[in-house]
Amino acid sequence: MFMMFSPYSFLFFSTYMLFMFSLFNITNFYYYWSVMELMMLLFMGLSYTLFVSSYSQLMVYFLIQTLSSFMLLVFYIYNLPSLLTMAFLMKLSMFPFFMWYINLIYKFPNFMFWLASTLHKLPPMLMIKMFSLELNLNILWLSIVLTVLFSGIMMLMVLDLRLLLVLSSIGNNSWFLLSQMVNMFIFMFFLVIYSVSLFFLLNTFKGMSKPSVASSLSSNPYSLSLWVLSISGMPPFPVFFGKMLVILSLLMTMDMNYFFMLFLLMNSLMVMGYLQSVMKYFIYVYSSNIHYMLKY
Repeated sequence: MFMMFSPYSFLFFSTYMLFMFSLFNITNFYYYWSVMELMMLLFMGLSYTLFVSSYSQLMVYFLIQTLSSFMLLVFYIYNLPSLLTMAFLMKLSMFPFFMWYINLIYKFPNFMFWLASTLHKLPPMLMIKMFSLELNLNILWLSIVLTVLFSGIMMLMVLDLRLLLVLSSIGNNSWFLLSQMVNMFIFMFFLVIYSVSLFFLLNTFKGMSKPSVASSLSSNPYSLSLWVLSISGMPPFPVFFGKMLVILSLLMTMDMNYFFMLFLLMNSLMVMGYLQSVMKYFIYVYSSNIHYMLKY
């Protein structure tokens, strides 16, 4: 995915990462918010250098993120916990603010899709942890449960692998929030293993929804299937152990057994959705190989 980088893309991305690391050393909310907004501008600049079309969708993404950031600042100043929580949910594209994310991220280039699904979620997540913001916990927990529920149900209804990854990204927002409720180490550990798995999956998956015939004649289908199973949380892949670590850590700190039984059920639904797409992929590759051999 880095092959598409131009000098401007590299400049934007390196500056973006520099600001990202600087967030860990900022203790003032207003400075933190300012740096987070500068990162949004760098994200837009990087996106502009990589996009070849759909600039209108890029602007919609920018407007929604800017609106949610403005709401964060205003509601923090006036100490409105419920509205501050809703602003965070909008920025993180969690229930009930996830439909805009599905419509826009689907057509992003692979690298921008990866960045928006992983590292770009880190600043608001860290803001919750570092500043112990007064959030409405009832709204937050309800959104966590419903985000996993709706993303899992929608994953059962689609067979497009790329759309499945978008829905998975939405569902994993809940896991990110749960992990940062325990401690920073578990949050960063889960974020890293998810980011690495998604990066290699997107690097293998070069199409929008179907692989090309050329790629189907290589070993890509098998590599893609392994990364799909990894990011779905199937044992014995790293994401599975990351999710189990989050669950066990929360069970030791909070008495929520029934809540996590529901989470495991939703996770099973997500895995079933991934398996459907893997089967579709192999069927497509098999039929493409048959057609290629008959043609030549």
